[in-house]
Amino acid sequence: MERRTHSTHLDDQNGWNESSRRYVTENEEFYVPREWRSKPENSKQGSGDPIDLPEFTQKLVETIDNGVKLYHEAMEAGIAPEQARLFLPAYGMYVRWRWTISLHGLMHFLNQRLESDAQFEIREYAEEVKRQASLAFPETFKL
Repeated sequence: MERRTHSTHLDDQNGWNESSRRYVTENEEFYVPREWRSKPENSKQGSGDPIDLPEFTQKLVETIDNGVKLYHEAMEAGIAPEQARLFLPAYGMYVRWRWTISLHGLMHFLNQRLESDAQFEIREYAEEVKRQASLAFPETFKL
């Protein structure tokens, strides 16, 4: 079960919101990893050591390019945005996201997601969240 430390789309609709491309048209931007990592030995979370498979970067870029091309073709053909967006590779696409969280919930999130066994990308995200939150709550982050 996923840990919840914040409001979700199942709650009161005030704490979590993601731009869906249904009503908002933005430039497509995707995450392409700097390196590929092996599966971890424990198979739970995180990842193993870096592995040298640059051909997968090229395959990912080709997949992204093809999905974006098909998305634009679908939009130009008059297909509804909520269906056209199905062509976009969702797992690697950056989205605009608004998140309301209590300070206690934020500290809980950071405690879990800054751990060494957390997925690399969520740790990078948590580092940036921590950096920004420490500007807003400097006394809290002195501890």
